[in-house]
Amino acid sequence: MALTLKSPLSLRNSIQASEATGEERLMRQKFAKNRSLSKAALSLVAMLFFLVAGALGSAYVGAKLMVKYQIDAACCNLSPQRSIFVSVKEKLGLVRFYSQMGQDKWVSEAVFPGVRDGFFVDVGSGDGDVTSNTQALEEKGWRGICIDAFPRRMETRTCQVVKAVVFSEAGKRVKFWAGGDWGGIIDPLALTKDPFGITKEKMQANEHPTIELTTETLGDILDRAKAPRFIHYMSMDIEGGEVPALKGFPFDKYQIGALTVEHNFFEPKRSDIKALMEDHGYQRVWTSDRDDFYVPASP
Repeated sequence: MALTLKSPLSLRNSIQASEATGEERLMRQKFAKNRSLSKAALSLVAMLFFLVAGALGSAYVGAKLMVKYQIDAACCNLSPQRSIFVSVKEKLGLVRFYSQMGQDKWVSEAVFPGVRDGFFVDVGSGDGDVTSNTQALEEKGWRGICIDAFPRRMETRTCQVVKAVVFSEAGKRVKFWAGGDWGGIIDPLALTKDPFGITKEKMQANEHPTIELTTETLGDILDRAKAPRFIHYMSMDIEGGEVPALKGFPFDKYQIGALTVEHNFFEPKRSDIKALMEDHGYQRVWTSDRDDFYVPASP
């Protein structure tokens, strides 16, 4: 067999081609290795990013929940666990609260959690659609009585609306200032004392008529409405008339599960309310802004 001899030039070209192929192979291997390292680095950076984002997100959510808990604890005496549970329900739109100082949330979530067939009495219900202490309870399934001298926007409410002026005795003719949310029985001795009640300045600044009305007692109203003997919740906000109204409540016939009553830190009104409630077996357990919260001392 004949052998073919390569010329020196061809041999050199073959060697150079082989070297070039080897260099290309090394370059490709190096590039692939660098690419793998880059992917690993990117994966590590991405993982660190998500870990940091998750931590920051958790911290943010935790901070938001802590703020919410502090608000719920201040207004409604809720535990951290209950506050988180209620916050989730609020976020999901499963529940909504309307009161100014958390009265409805306290009753619904701290005193009677899970109760859907309760009964309430809203004394001084005012506007039934804005800052109501009982609308959330009604939406939960509760029934009740809404009492006000001039009830407003009650069309969407299901409570039994009673138009009345509540006092310690029935049949008394009193002067009543029809001042909307600030309206109430005019007490000449208190006109300049309670800044949150009915004052001369408030009456002069807001032009509303003063009329004469006949009073009723809570006992008469409850009997007429055939209210149950156990009232889960009673809200009382009647611009200074709380003490006389409570004096007309038949404690021997009806029991209250929870009471919120406005006091505005006005003395001796606040102390009188406390003494009256304690005389009938109730204790003050919480204060939210200008309302005191009471429950039976011996459940």
